[in-house]
Amino acid sequence: MSLISRISSYLDTLKYSVNPNKLEDSGYFLSTYLKLKKDYEELISIRRKIEFLGYQNPYFVIKGIKDAQDPYFRKRAMEKKICFDNIQHAIAAHRVAIGQLIDAMGFEKEGVIYTGHEAIKFMEEGGEGKFIFSPDGVYRLEILRYLSFSGEYMKTLFSLNKEERENYRKIMDMLGDKSKSKSSTKKRIPQEYGMMGPKEYSPFKKDASQYKRDFYDETIDLGRPPIYDKHIRKVLSIAYAPFGIDSIREDIALFYLKKTYMERKIYGGPFPTIDPEPNESLLGRFYKTVLLKEEMMNTLRDMNLKEKNSLVAAISYYLVSEDYDKTLLFFSIDNNEFESALIRAGNYGVIPKESKHLLERVVKSSEKKDITKKFLQELKGAQD
Repeated sequence: MSLISRISSYLDTLKYSVNPNKLEDSGYFLSTYLKLKKDYEELISIRRKIEFLGYQNPYFVIKGIKDAQDPYFRKRAMEKKICFDNIQHAIAAHRVAIGQLIDAMGFEKEGVIYTGHEAIKFMEEGGEGKFIFSPDGVYRLEILRYLSFSGEYMKTLFSLNKEERENYRKIMDMLGDKSKSKSSTKKRIPQEYGMMGPKEYSPFKKDASQYKRDFYDETIDLGRPPIYDKHIRKVLSIAYAPFGIDSIREDIALFYLKKTYMERKIYGGPFPTIDPEPNESLLGRFYKTVLLKEEMMNTLRDMNLKEKNSLVAAISYYLVSEDYDKTLLFFSIDNNEFESALIRAGNYGVIPKESKHLLERVVKSSEKKDITKKFLQELKGAQD
């Protein structure tokens, strides 16, 4: 049996689906996570092997060794390319699923809640606690049923109805939009040849030192999409197509709001390879909220003050949306906890002047005075 046949047979074993309704059961949740993790590691191992064997670019021909027009060669090259693409899409589906499960995972023991990677460490070390869904996680477990773990994403795509296919195209455009992303890659070209064609002189008529100085003067900004990996973009677009573009935009906004910059940079979570910088094409109406949250976090950091990231995110969301009840629901925050956070933010002076009236709406004047007085007394005592 050829390598391609063995890989195809292995991918056939991955034709399983995850039932989101059963994930509330801790046993099913953990067994699903462990299986996905094991299969993901195996897929990575396979990809390394076939990359070494040239499956990534099988049409490359070494002159004098192979004839690119040979039908057998082209047939084998096509089979290798399809095999490699299936592996790539299978890996992407597993990455998205694992990211969703990690962000959803939580354990509670003696009043302490372990979430995300801390929950995994807690589980691996044999800790016993109550399984819960993470209150600070960003996840939509319903999309797992639309992930093709075997890499045959086209079957899932063809199963979508007309409206869902339209959603798929919209999401693909949004996730791959380079127009509002920051520059990433620069293609360098000789100054002598420029963007509009050859110039009057040639670099080869100059001495070597002058040639080196001028050769890389002009650059072309190619940019890169908000989610870098094209396979991740395709997998996410298919998975979110039944739920619409607003659903993925809302989840991405929550991801930017609930995660710090370093968390976004190091850990993509449910959105692997996402740009850690806020991106307007991704966030849409949430863009202003995320910028305000980042600004408030930077101000607090400069003041050497620590505040929970999710609370600052909730405050920024409330200041922009002016919807108190939705803020509590959106961030799963207790009313008293949010009120206290708002008061602290007001005392710190990080709330913009144009939003001060929102603080007055929430907190009664008498309560605000009492808490502010207590805060100032504590601050004075700490300084003494």
